[in-house]
Amino acid sequence: MTAVKRLLITEDRNIFYILNKKIKCNTLDKIMPKITHIGGPYFSVLSCLLFILLGKDSLKISAIEALTTLTSSHLFVQILKRLCTRPRPYMILPEANTFKYLLRDYSFPSGHATASFSLAVSFSFFFPWFAALFIILAVVISISRIYMGLHYPSDVLIGSSIGIIFSYITHIYVATILF
Repeated sequence: MTAVKRLLITEDRNIFYILNKKIKCNTLDKIMPKITHIGGPYFSVLSCLLFILLGKDSLKISAIEALTTLTSSHLFVQILKRLCTRPRPYMILPEANTFKYLLRDYSFPSGHATASFSLAVSFSFFFPWFAALFIILAVVISISRIYMGLHYPSDVLIGSSIGIIFSYITHIYVATILF
């Protein structure tokens, strides 16, 4: 293993321990499991479908774009998970704090981070006055995945990046079709 790779793994674990152990408290133990579900498939897909069915104009178009981004980015994430096969932190680090939501699939990249940033960026294109709120929520969802022992920071960083990139690609593609 190269020195650079060792350094990256060490720093990834150091940041993991800060977010998983050092900031651990009863309040976050109650909040983070709830927040993490906002980035899950039920909330993200159902919110898009609800906005498509009930929304008008910008809300409907933004939800179609967000759902397209969500679908395409998750296909890519699932391919990466099968190629990289990185075990989840709690499987490798016995001192990691965990919750009852233990998963057995692979850690890299974070699907919740991908989903939350896919939605945050997609909706930010249409509703820029809410962009800061959308992005802050996506960041908190992503941090919750580390806090709960389910992902390393690099899983979340790459997942977030995938969500952002796919949002831009989808938005540009949709804009070229509509205009």
